[in-house]
Amino acid sequence: MAYNILIADDMLLNRKLIRRALEQKIDNVNFLEVEDGNKALEYIYKGVVDIIILDLIMPKKSGFEVIKEVKSIEEYRDIPIIVNSAMDEIDTIQEALELGATDYFTKPLTMQQMQIVLPVKVKNALKAYEQKRLLLEMNQRMKEQLKVATALQSILIDESKSLEDVEMIGKYIPSSELSGDFYECIQTGDKVWLFIADVSGHGVAAAMISSMMKVMFKNLVNQYSTPAEVLREMNSTFYNITHGTYYITAFVGFIQDGVLTYSNGGHPYPIIVDSTNDKVYMLENNGFLVGIVDDYEYTIHSIKIDSGSHIIMYTDGLLEPEEEESHMKTCDDLLMYIDEHKDMLKSDPRSLLDSIVKDFGKDTSHKLKDDVALIIIRKK
Repeated sequence: MAYNILIADDMLLNRKLIRRALEQKIDNVNFLEVEDGNKALEYIYKGVVDIIILDLIMPKKSGFEVIKEVKSIEEYRDIPIIVNSAMDEIDTIQEALELGATDYFTKPLTMQQMQIVLPVKVKNALKAYEQKRLLLEMNQRMKEQLKVATALQSILIDESKSLEDVEMIGKYIPSSELSGDFYECIQTGDKVWLFIADVSGHGVAAAMISSMMKVMFKNLVNQYSTPAEVLREMNSTFYNITHGTYYITAFVGFIQDGVLTYSNGGHPYPIIVDSTNDKVYMLENNGFLVGIVDDYEYTIHSIKIDSGSHIIMYTDGLLEPEEEESHMKTCDDLLMYIDEHKDMLKSDPRSLLDSIVKDFGKDTSHKLKDDVALIIIRKK
């Protein structure tokens, strides 16, 4: 690709001298010559300029005005500008550089400057500009790909689901475009499987792992009969892939014949709201994080779950403080909050989700430090 070098100087002789010096040392370039600032800006706004050799004293618009205008427009501000001016006062040089000029030469240029210094400076500036432009293009492509990936991930996470034995509503708030938090509620035979997990870290890697684990979960519940076996296989597979580089907190359970059977892999304790006695309590049984060690046997626990009872599951991002001076919330804080607002579960559980998110500082008015997933399961 040929570079376009714009030489803006009201003196024809100066333009010719600079052009001759550069074309002898730099290959594959085109030259554009103008005698005033307005014509310089016309070329720049056509998007055909890769570098500007600029005089400061020109008719219609001065070099200072050209620099100010170019640097004020995002699309053009990265174009390198090398000033070549007879003005040699230190204040003038400082002003031009502070406005955004890449370099400054005073007229007349010496033979050494013409043959060596100026061509080298122009070459380096062109290379830097090209590299920055490529990085910006790559960054734009990545942003577009992230938008697609974010949309796909959102589609894979259900906000509500009605199954034979349960109703589920959920809320998913990523801290960045992609999230490492995920949850699932699926039916296999007469079992309703529940799953919530949180991959360490954020962004693309965490999102890829979460998608992989979600697919793995769906396969494992058709192969194994207990949550402990599902977690064990997840742990072994994940460890063999990442060797402890990442880890996952996960809670797996199923509801069958009015009983919740579950295993916990280092995940925040789910909260039960019992419809029979109106009691609110946590499932305070835990196990080791998923993916830290190769071989771990998870324990199984079970509780009776009556019709109308609720299971509330969440990731630890819900409890993280968003302000430096704020204190971290605890599972007990959430337990107390739900106990105080449990009547909303009967009247409007979706409003309770929104209320928790708002009162725990996780609304989307600002970027969160950590991903948040929150779901409510109601036993029919």
